[in-house]
Amino acid sequence: MPAPPTPSSLATDLLTQLETLATRFAPPRVARLHIPADAPNDASGPKDAKFCAIELDDGAFGLSYILLGDTLDVLTGAHSGKAVVPLAGADPLRLARRFAHGSMVERAVALAAINALTDSVWRQVGYTPPPARNSLGDVELSASDHLGMIGFFPPLVRQVQALGGRLSVLELDDAMVRRQQERFPGVHITLDRAALLRCNKVVGTSTMLLNDTLDAMLAAAPQAQVFAVIGPSAGLWPDALFARGVTLLGGTRVLDGAAFVDAMARGASWSAAAGKFAISRDQWPGWATLMG
Repeated sequence: MPAPPTPSSLATDLLTQLETLATRFAPPRVARLHIPADAPNDASGPKDAKFCAIELDDGAFGLSYILLGDTLDVLTGAHSGKAVVPLAGADPLRLARRFAHGSMVERAVALAAINALTDSVWRQVGYTPPPARNSLGDVELSASDHLGMIGFFPPLVRQVQALGGRLSVLELDDAMVRRQQERFPGVHITLDRAALLRCNKVVGTSTMLLNDTLDAMLAAAPQAQVFAVIGPSAGLWPDALFARGVTLLGGTRVLDGAAFVDAMARGASWSAAAGKFAISRDQWPGWATLMG
């Protein structure tokens, strides 16, 4: 009996979908890559979240996390003294292809391009993802839940503590573990994926898309009835994620482009210029149906 085919990677599935869509919806060119400025007089210490954005000529935006590895330093030219090429006029589909085999910096830019291309098609077909009912991607918790958290969500920690539920937090960086333990000394925070084994609900940051750990995290949480991927980087077509076992995608969509760009340039919060959405696997029609 022949061996079963090797499952395609998440990157391959995402890119195959984008290539197919590009035959019907010609991708607009990149208008600009937006890199956040440091807020003036900011003495609050290191940031746990920072994002770049690709803006397309049709007004679509895509976000991506840039605090993995030296991504932020490369994009801003912190060490070289020369910032990354603005990318104006670039083909976003070509940028997106680097998500499969690129460096960490290329993958970050690629994910922003993937998200921007998704937003572009959604705009063209008139699809508006359902707005999130809360900041945590519509994840509902009770006192009987054992929540696994991949990455740190302080509001969710406080919600679990208020309900009296169980909480296990998984981080991938030892320095982050120590930092969060100082902020929440009573919370179990670990580098061990086994912490997810008995969790019936899991919420993970969209950073799992960038560091290619989503499949491993899904495998580490076999009892999870809810597995949500949330964060500004999760603004992409959800089909490939749902096929793998993700049940909820919670992303961010830029609603006021001018205000967003202005806030990024000033290093200010851009949350008022964007809106959170939550797409449930049970209610998603599928991309082919959405295309008609």
